Amino acid sequence: MVGVAQFDRHDVLLSSARTFAEHGFEACSVNRLVDATGLQRGSLYGAFGSKAGLFREAFKVATETSADRGLVTDLLIVALRERAATDPLVAEISKRTVAAMEAQPFSVADQVYSRLLQRAGLTS
Repeated sequence: MVGVAQFDRHDVLLSSARTFAEHGFEACSVNRLVDATGLQRGSLYGAFGSKAGLFREAFKVATETSADRGLVTDLLIVALRERAATDPLVAEISKRTVAAMEAQPFSVADQVYSRLLQRAGLTS
């Protein structure tokens, strides 16, 4: 049926979240997102409006449902570096994510620093 989503929204958002986390927002092309999600460009735009809209929803879903703390930390880093200053919704999700991370045994700064070292291959 035309106009009915034929994909699992949650799976698409988590695939997108992993792609944004790996490449960053600016370096993540729509073609890369198409490859990662298996959706066509038109379906991505139809469902999420824009790459920015997809990032917002992927970031929100990952922070609310993912048990992968590395993914959440990577997305927070991308959000803070590339989106939060100009996107109030991303800023709000970032604030909630930081608040949730503060409940962890290590400070948010330590978690982010540790993740940056890990991503750079400087720790195991």
